[in-house]
Amino acid sequence: MRVLALPRDANPYQELLYREMRREGVPVGYLADATPSRTLNLLLLPLELVWARLRGGAVVHLHWVFGFGLPGGRRTRWLARRWYGLFLRLVGLLRLPLVWTAHNALPHDPVFADDLAARRALVRRAALVVAHDEAALGRLAELGLAPRRSVVIPHGSYPAPPVPPPPAGPGRTFLFLGRVTPYKGVPELLAAFAPLEGGHRLVVAGSCPDAALAARLRGAASAGVELDLRHVPEEELAGLFAAADAVVLPFRAITTSGSALLALSHGRPLVLPDLPALAGLPGTVRYDGSVPGLARALADVAALDAAALRGLSDRALAYAASVSWPVIAAETTAAFRALRAGRAVHGGTT
Repeated sequence: MRVLALPRDANPYQELLYREMRREGVPVGYLADATPSRTLNLLLLPLELVWARLRGGAVVHLHWVFGFGLPGGRRTRWLARRWYGLFLRLVGLLRLPLVWTAHNALPHDPVFADDLAARRALVRRAALVVAHDEAALGRLAELGLAPRRSVVIPHGSYPAPPVPPPPAGPGRTFLFLGRVTPYKGVPELLAAFAPLEGGHRLVVAGSCPDAALAARLRGAASAGVELDLRHVPEEELAGLFAAADAVVLPFRAITTSGSALLALSHGRPLVLPDLPALAGLPGTVRYDGSVPGLARALADVAALDAAALRGLSDRALAYAASVSWPVIAAETTAAFRALRAGRAVHGGTT
C-alpha cells in the first residue's frame, strides 16, 4: 500500500506521522513536489498522479488545499477551482481512494472562488475523512459537510527538548507564537493585555504576511508588549517557551491547533477561548471568547503562584506524552488498510 501525500508542507505534522508509518512498512511519497516551482508542480500533477498510480500508488492522502492556489490571487481563483476539480475527477477515474485529514473545516485564507463549494466536492469524493476530534466532525456537519466515512485520530504532540518549569518571578511573561493572521485574534490579545498591571510582558512572535494587520498591531502595542513579526527559526522555539509562563492563543475560530499541541509539548500552560475544538486540552485557563473575558483570564494567570503554574505545566506534559506518534501512525495505517480492504474503519485514540 503506497500512500501519495499532498501537499508537502513545512509543518512537522506530516513527517512525524509518515516517519512512523514507514516504520510500519507503508511507503509514503509526496505529490506535486517534483520541482521548486509550486505552479509547475501543480500543472504536472495530473501526469504525476497517473504515473504514481502505475507505479503502485494505492491511497491519496490530502491535508490542505492551499497548494492548488495559483499566482494572481482573487483573479485566478476560478481557474484554481477548475484545476482542483480536474484533480478530484482524475483521482476517481484512477480508482484511487482519497483520504482527507480535516485539519481545518474551511481554509483560513481563500483558495478558490467558493471555498465551501470546493469543500463539498472534496467531501463527496473522499473515501475517508480523518478528524482529530469529534468536535471537528461536528463542525463539518454544521457546514453541510458530513462525510460518508470518517475516523477520529488525534493530533500528536511535537518533539520538544526539556525546558524548565515556568519562571517564578514577580512579573509573568505571556507568549503568542505562530503565524499572525486575522483569525488568530492577536489584536484582541493586545487589547486585553493593555490594562494588566504588575510589570508583565507579552511576546508576540511569528510572521505576519498582512502589512495592514502588522501596522495595526504596532500601533496598538502598549507597554510590556514585544512584537517580533518575523518567521521564528526552529532553533529559537525552545528559548521562547522556556522564557514564558503561559502561552495565549486567542483564536476566533479553529478546527485543530498545532500551536496548542506545540505549547503543551513544551510544558506550557495555555490560555484559550472556550471553543469546542479546544475543549479536550488540559493545562489550560479558559475564557468566553470576549476581550474582557481574555483580560480576566490573563489576570488570573498573573495571580497564580509557582506551584499552581507548575501543576498546569505537569498536566500539559502528561497530555503531550499520551498522544504518541507510533500509536497515531498505527491507527492511521490500520484505517488506510481497512479502507483498501473494504472493512469498517476504527479509530479514536485518546
